[in-house]
Amino acid sequence: MNVVVDTNVLISAVLWFGPSYNVLKTILDKYCLVQCSETLKEFENVIKRKKISKILKKNNIHADTIIETLIKQSSFYYISDKNEPLMENITIEDANDLKFVKLAIQTNSKFIVSGDKHLLKLKKVGNIKILNVNDFHKLHKPNP
Repeated sequence: MNVVVDTNVLISAVLWFGPSYNVLKTILDKYCLVQCSETLKEFENVIKRKKISKILKKNNIHADTIIETLIKQSSFYYISDKNEPLMENITIEDANDLKFVKLAIQTNSKFIVSGDKHLLKLKKVGNIKILNVNDFHKLHKPNP
C-alpha cells in the first residue's frame, strides 16, 4: 500500500527522533513511501536551506546522504498532467501542496501524512485520508 508523506514531516523525521521519525519508520516497514520528481525537488530545496544545513553540520550529516537515502527508500512515479476528476473539486489555499494530492491519487495511495494546515484541512480526497503524524500513529499503533 502506498503512502505519501509531505516535506515537513520528512524533514522532521530525518532531523529528530520523535513522532515524525516513528511514523516514517512505520511507513518504511509496512508500506511503500512514494515520491515524484516534484516532491523530491521540494525536499532537496528544504533540506539544503541554511538553517537546516547548520543542524546537519552540527550532527556531521550531509544533505546529499539524506537525499540518497530517501531515494533508495522510496518508490518513484512519473506524475502525468492529465486531468484527474478528483482534482477538479479540490480547493486549497496553497496550490503548491497539490503535488502531494496528485501523487496520492495517481499512485492509489491510502494516506497522505502531513503537517501542513492546508493539506490537513482537506481531510480526505476520494478514498485517500489526509492525516497528521499523531493521527497516523494512533491508527497504526499496535493494540495492547
